Amino acid sequence: MDNSVDHFELLKQQLATLEAIPSDRGEISYFAQEALRFYSIAGTLRENDMLKNASAAERQISHILGRSLLEGFFWLIYIFDDPAKRATRFEEKINAFKREYGKFWNEPIIPRKKSLEAADPDWAALPRPKDVNSMLAQAANDHGDKLSYLYFTYRVASFDTHGNSMDALFQAVFGKPCNFAVLDFAFGFDLIANHYLVIMGQLHDAGEI
Repeated sequence: MDNSVDHFELLKQQLATLEAIPSDRGEISYFAQEALRFYSIAGTLRENDMLKNASAAERQISHILGRSLLEGFFWLIYIFDDPAKRATRFEEKINAFKREYGKFWNEPIIPRKKSLEAADPDWAALPRPKDVNSMLAQAANDHGDKLSYLYFTYRVASFDTHGNSMDALFQAVFGKPCNFAVLDFAFGFDLIANHYLVIMGQLHDAGEI
């Protein structure tokens, strides 16, 4: 990857193409909408200069929002890693959605529940989706290396997401102020943008977009 290129800005040039993809094209629609979600959230953090980890509060915001984007990114890596398995792997994502929607639907007090689509009770019996680490272990980079090494980013961001990096907790456990891992999302978001451009290129070459 050319580090002199701002891949986020290149992705910006593709927004119209992504926005033009309708919602009924399965994994291609899912990719387009996740890429647009990424651009919106990551772009907001970039524009507000919140990727320098200048404070604990800034780090927590970037880590929490970054975790949401990492999860979508890892799903897309997994789905689009092997064209022959793309449809099957997207079906795993669909089943994951059904399980989560079923849990949501089963909550007794949901605002305006009558206006929502009802979940199928049988969805609870669907197989559990792979965890993030397992998905990454089944995908590879251009050199053939498995992507399990990316999992640490998810663990770091998840720790912050659940409010576990507060000084009060470190003091209570270790009896002193402690450092915590910091993710370079300025670099990470550029990597994600580049990968989304690669997926777009593959879809374009295949005549799918």
